[in-house]
Amino acid sequence: MMKKIQLLMLIMIVGLVALNALEMSPGVSLGAELGISRGDNAGNKERIGPLLRGYVQLEIMDNLFMRNGLGYTILSARDDYSTSTFLGDVRLILSPWEEYKYAPFMYAGAGASYDFKHKKADVIPLFPIGIGTKIRIQEGMALEISAGYNYSNSDMLDNTPEEMEGGDSILAGEGKDGFFNLSFGLHFSDTSKKAKEEAPKAPPVMEKPVEPVKTPPPPKPEVTPKPEVTPRPTPDLKTMDSDGDGLSDYDEIHLYGTDPYKADTDGDGLSDYAEVMKYKTDPLNPDSDDDGLTDYDEVMKHKTDPLNPDTDGGGMKDGEEVAQGKDPLDPDDDFFNLTEGASFDLEGIMFETAKSTILPESVPILEKALKVLQDHPKVKVLIVGHTDSVGGVQDNLTLSRNRANAVKNWLVGKGISADRIRTDGKGKSEPKTTNDTEEGRAINRRIEFIIE
Repeated sequence: MMKKIQLLMLIMIVGLVALNALEMSPGVSLGAELGISRGDNAGNKERIGPLLRGYVQLEIMDNLFMRNGLGYTILSARDDYSTSTFLGDVRLILSPWEEYKYAPFMYAGAGASYDFKHKKADVIPLFPIGIGTKIRIQEGMALEISAGYNYSNSDMLDNTPEEMEGGDSILAGEGKDGFFNLSFGLHFSDTSKKAKEEAPKAPPVMEKPVEPVKTPPPPKPEVTPKPEVTPRPTPDLKTMDSDGDGLSDYDEIHLYGTDPYKADTDGDGLSDYAEVMKYKTDPLNPDSDDDGLTDYDEVMKHKTDPLNPDTDGGGMKDGEEVAQGKDPLDPDDDFFNLTEGASFDLEGIMFETAKSTILPESVPILEKALKVLQDHPKVKVLIVGHTDSVGGVQDNLTLSRNRANAVKNWLVGKGISADRIRTDGKGKSEPKTTNDTEEGRAINRRIEFIIE
């Protein structure tokens, strides 16, 4: 009974380690192995037996993984012993070339075994070590080949004392047992976390009314005048307008969070009243749409929409167009700076969630790129795919490469010569902004063009 309790505790420990790390790990995958084993206990009398194993693998760092597994094997030798052994262990997997199609790795770990065939057998400590390689078959699936040795610091792994085994071990040493293993398996990556985050975000619509600017801060019980201003009585904040901007002190404090003693709280050149009542912009942010131009410059100088980062819908932000001397109201000049080494993102290219299938709404942007390549037949480009940080390293790398190839295939299908276009994928390695917010992750999922 004590041995069964020990075995149950082993299974529970392996399971709890896997469950506890499941949500903390940036990448989770599953696998199963089928192979053979041969004992290292009775010399040349050892027989080859079957080996089965399943596991859950958690990503610790980009090239380091923790694998929690349970297995079964039969160890036997002619005229000496025979076991039906249950195995459980936790292994650390080091894979320095994880991002490549062929990814060699090494592993080491600790666990225990139990012989089902002999009811009074002990639970025996076991220390696996070995090497292998992973071969990518397709996105989310790989073939694994591994070989290793399982060392036990006990002489009872085979439930037979050394003096009765009739042979010498090769690696275990005197008074110790072990066995060799060779296995083949399939490794499946889990992309469920990424699928939840990958849904494309609809672009802003100019015609849609803009809701009130920002959630105001908690109400201030009193307004403290600036030190250089003589304190004045405020008998009725709802009618007073201390800074003369057209908004009452009450509305500035309780509705918009603006400064009732400053007509232009964010200093962009537009009064708080004009931003709130006329242009529907944010009186606390000088660049409401984050396109690189202040709200004042958009309204007064360039006649662009301060709530739309790409007023002409051509694929470049208004600020980028102005910086490059282009017209932010003319979509035809948005593409491209054709100087060698220049790079830019094709904003608006969208794909099916966690796939490389281009969505129909991406066609207008692709047609603009097509026209530029048709008009400049000597230009060659490198198309690079990028993803956000959700999911494992290899899954993101594969997805980014597949998406870059999908854009190339679309252009080649429209008549652009394939030798003018190279592709690459960077996965999650080169983010443009933070991956801590949904907006940041949407920006990091992009297609980049580099002029060669």
